[in-house]
Amino acid sequence: MNEQQLAELIEAIRQQTDAINRLANSNAALVQAMAEAEGMDDEDREPTTYLDGSTLD
Repeated sequence: MNEQQLAELIEAIRQQTDAINRLANSNAALVQAMAEAEGMDDEDREPTTYLDGSTLD
């Protein structure tokens, strides 16, 4: 593998890492938004449903 190919590989890995980080951040933001929408930001409150909406038994 020559230097140019190695540089291209490193750049591709960097771009992939950036994309994975963006996905992880957007997933974290989505989970936070869902928790806030359900009032789960109140630490004293226990959840009443599963994520699929079914009630806890």
